[in-house]
Amino acid sequence: MEKFKKLSKQKKIALAVGSVACVAALAAGITFIVVNSNQTSEVKPVVTSSDFDNSSESTLTLSDGQNKINKGGTYYVTGSTSNGYIIINTSENVKLILDNVSIARSDGSPVHIKGGASVLIEFIGDNTLTSTETGDDPSAAISSQGSVTISGSGSATLKSNGKGIKADGELLIENGKLDISAVDDAVHSNTNVAISGGEITATSSDDGVHADETVTISGGKLNVTKSYEGIEGTNITVSGGEVSLVSSDDGFNVSGGNDQSGGNGGPMQGGGAMDADSGGVLTISGGNVYVNAAGDGLDSNGSIIISGGTVYVDGPTDNGNGALDYNGKMEISGGTLIAVGSSGMAQNATSASQPSVLINLTSSYKDSFTFGEITYSPKKSYSSILISSDKLKTGASYDLKISGNTVQTVAVSQNVTTSGSASGTPGNMPVRAQGTQYSDSRRR
Repeated sequence: MEKFKKLSKQKKIALAVGSVACVAALAAGITFIVVNSNQTSEVKPVVTSSDFDNSSESTLTLSDGQNKINKGGTYYVTGSTSNGYIIINTSENVKLILDNVSIARSDGSPVHIKGGASVLIEFIGDNTLTSTETGDDPSAAISSQGSVTISGSGSATLKSNGKGIKADGELLIENGKLDISAVDDAVHSNTNVAISGGEITATSSDDGVHADETVTISGGKLNVTKSYEGIEGTNITVSGGEVSLVSSDDGFNVSGGNDQSGGNGGPMQGGGAMDADSGGVLTISGGNVYVNAAGDGLDSNGSIIISGGTVYVDGPTDNGNGALDYNGKMEISGGTLIAVGSSGMAQNATSASQPSVLINLTSSYKDSFTFGEITYSPKKSYSSILISSDKLKTGASYDLKISGNTVQTVAVSQNVTTSGSASGTPGNMPVRAQGTQYSDSRRR
């Protein structure tokens, strides 16, 4: 919360009239909404329950067509509609309590928030929000020009041919059970996404979670069962919670700005080590993380820093990708990391205060392995293993046993130890299969 508020204060600007000022603002990464040529509307920070006086609560029973909210306050919503929606059009804070609500809409978002309002959506019971809109730019199940907080003891099933939840401002998920099915990003913010609690299951043909700026996960459960890229942001931080990602490309992707998985087929494939350091960081200091990626498992156009938590990566089987892929540096000072995949682009840490051992194999294997006290059962074939753990000791030797047979004996001579050679070079890597993805110019 505090981080969100600080970021928002830093982004308060007054736009001068003229194209030069607008271009400069965009180049600086400033988020704003243009109301008309002479006005701007600041995107406000997220709100929580403590920001509202629940003693004065308005009741709204859903009907077909528009269900309007034009001023701030707390609104208790019940009922269902197969051809209607809630529209919030105010700059004032709104708390929206949805109690066993069902909304289906064929021409837009079931919940549409205009005017830059910061809105808290609290789910009670079982709720369903469905957008069946089709075309070039389908609307999200929840669409906001401001910031959104998701909370409550209930659940919500969100379905859309576009994005699941889309916020121009900041997006905080602090509680509730969400089941999101989206063709575009399941969870999306044009600024920051924070997950501090709740239980989220998401399927997407694009990103599971996307932020143009920072994704922060400090608690809760996030289970992305299908995606092009699991989590994408300019910076990504995991300090707690449980994260499970399945992706047809990268599991984690620290990119250089707007949605990098966009365009017809995604970005240039392979050869990450040849790209410039974006300055972004994937930071893991806690939590339990599992990644099953056909592309890179942990991919950072900048750096990777791991100081805690438990991270398992079932990475790619083709040599055009790696279980880890970074352009800057990779530092390990704690936690447990086990990452398996192909050996063509396998990378070890650049520095570590505990042993980080990369083992490149001459053949591919599918079976479970042990290395000292460490045991892991990969879900697909691998020819490279990276292990970092305080259970390993510098100066000791360990047998790598696969299906009970010793394949290699590795002497851990220093904290960063590599055994065996990669099986390919960037110049002869196969090109990763490409699929149609959405460009982030679709910021509806």
